[in-house]
Amino acid sequence: MKHPIMKNIIISILAVIMICGLFTVVDEGQNYIGKNYFDSDSFQVELESFQSSIVPLVLAVPNKEDVMKNITVTRDEIEEYRYRYGGLQEQLDSIRFQYEGRTDEESIEERNKKMEDITKNFEDNAYVEKKILIEKEEKIEEYFRTIEREKNNFLNTMDDYIYDLKNIETGERFTNGEVNSKNAFTKLYSSKNGYLKENVVFENGETSWDVTNLIGNKFARFEGTVAISEASILSGSREDEYKYFIVNQRIFYGVLVVGILAAIAFVLLWKRNRENFRCEKAEQKYNKYPIDVRLALFFISIYVAIMSAREIIQYVLYYKGYDLIILTPIIAIIFTACTLYQWTWLRAGIGHVDWKQSLIFSWGRSLEGFFLNRTIAVQTLIMLIVIFFWGFGTMMLFPVPEAILIWVPATILIGIPVLVFLLSRMSYLNRVIVKTEEMAKGVLRGELEVKGKSPVAHHAANLNQLRDRIKSSHSEQAKSERLKTELITNVSHDLRTPLTSIITYTDLLKNPSITDEERASYIAILDKKSMRLKTLIEDLFEVSKMATGNIELVKQKVDLTQLLQQAIAEHQEEIDKSELDYRVAIGTKPIMSYVDGQKWWRVLDNLIINTLKYALPNTRVYINLDQVDGEAVFVIKNIAKYELGNDVSELTERFKRADTSRHTDGSGLGLAIAQSIVDLHGGSLRMEVDGDLFKVTVTIAAI
Repeated sequence: MKHPIMKNIIISILAVIMICGLFTVVDEGQNYIGKNYFDSDSFQVELESFQSSIVPLVLAVPNKEDVMKNITVTRDEIEEYRYRYGGLQEQLDSIRFQYEGRTDEESIEERNKKMEDITKNFEDNAYVEKKILIEKEEKIEEYFRTIEREKNNFLNTMDDYIYDLKNIETGERFTNGEVNSKNAFTKLYSSKNGYLKENVVFENGETSWDVTNLIGNKFARFEGTVAISEASILSGSREDEYKYFIVNQRIFYGVLVVGILAAIAFVLLWKRNRENFRCEKAEQKYNKYPIDVRLALFFISIYVAIMSAREIIQYVLYYKGYDLIILTPIIAIIFTACTLYQWTWLRAGIGHVDWKQSLIFSWGRSLEGFFLNRTIAVQTLIMLIVIFFWGFGTMMLFPVPEAILIWVPATILIGIPVLVFLLSRMSYLNRVIVKTEEMAKGVLRGELEVKGKSPVAHHAANLNQLRDRIKSSHSEQAKSERLKTELITNVSHDLRTPLTSIITYTDLLKNPSITDEERASYIAILDKKSMRLKTLIEDLFEVSKMATGNIELVKQKVDLTQLLQQAIAEHQEEIDKSELDYRVAIGTKPIMSYVDGQKWWRVLDNLIINTLKYALPNTRVYINLDQVDGEAVFVIKNIAKYELGNDVSELTERFKRADTSRHTDGSGLGLAIAQSIVDLHGGSLRMEVDGDLFKVTVTIAAI
């Protein structure tokens, strides 16, 4: 039998028109049914704007001169202005910091003026009061400039409003025309209908708090009439808007009537011709798809048909059909026809559905691993069900009735695939757990598969890293042996050097023919080398005690600022002789902490000595102490004399020096001792190397 394609197209077109009529009522019914232009949302918004603006802009504008006369400055305002950017010393330090390094006369003069101004703020109340008065006057000027700008804009945009209003407190009357003539719109304000009393803060101007405070924050109330004449409706700027509403309302009713007629015709034709929507060849191909795929296609067709019909309504109602893309009604007709075809096919085949062939069933079989760990599986399943229905309930709270049309395809295209995706992840988690148990028993097989970037995949990657670390333990052991060998070598070298000198000069002293002057010189060298050997042994003994924790701290409340100043003063003579430029930023504010003062002084002393020995000559050394987020932070940085390499962690190893040739004096234990002392105090010592820049940061809790 020949397929009746034309009849099906006509029925599909009628269905599209019916859908357009339905959604015209749903979307626009509240705007046009039983309403006139003055009931429309656009006019009501305009009226609300008029009511909110006329009082502060026209009817109750404060007198600027009176406001200026009533300006006062309170003691609290003076104090707030004075301490707006901190205390006197903080503000002065901030200015000094801003101009640090600028030595030209203009900058120095500018800095001195600012510092003089800040100092005067803290000395002279009248000086501050004068500044605040100027600020308030500027705010008031800006407020009245805003009033004037908004008033001009208001009078230009609301020029067809006629009003006759009276201030019920003062009796003053305001009018801009005759309101007794024939009007298209009239609104009365009275004790019964409500007074006109709106007040606003302008979006593009200064807030009115200063002005309202100075005039007593009065909100005037007005009674009378606001109207729009018929003449302004039939001509002028409002004419187009009024006619636009009338035309849209007529189109609305026209679409509604056509939609009803189309619905009647569709029902009659559908009853007689629905068997025409079968097409056996297409139906056979359609039925080969799994049932869930068929249902998804069915709902997608419904969704596209509805969205296309709504797009047509928007163009017809608001653009009178202009610029309507011809493809839109074609798409609406095609997908409506597809929906009708699928509806007949689904009804005919619903009793012969093999659900085992569905995608849902096949996905279920692929998720068998999900139940390897039943506890996690059940908990996760419950969580997903709760989240799913919560999302569904949340979407239904939206005040748009047709939200269900979005939810259905979203559930089919997004919700169900996401659910399967999450269940697949749980299956993956169970497999990872099984592999983890095997690794815990010592069974190290192939690497875990890392799928995606989920937490489970991250866990699998961590397990692979753990496996790799076990394999790399041999290289770590080799490094440990190397460091032990270097330690023995360095200790032997540093102890043997002064010991060799002692033996050599002792042998020389045995010679009876040496002069008294030579003997005194040899004894001085022996004394120096002996003290050097003693220092090495004492440092090694001290760092060993710290490493084993066999040391007692005597903690007390200590001013770290003062302690650092003392440490710097202790080496001031060496600093002055060195070819280094020390930049110290400590401040005068005490920074207190519970530390062993003697041990903490040793940390500072070692770090300062380290810069004297290993900083590149003719460079700067920066020393800074500050309190940040409840912690005392000490930073010292310099340009290194020797190449440091990338592994800064080895610098805290015992007898490790940047001077690998070991030409400089020192035990190589300075940083190791400092690290141990800081660790015993519960603080942190962090070293950073950027090229030749060497930076040490020490932090400890402040009180």
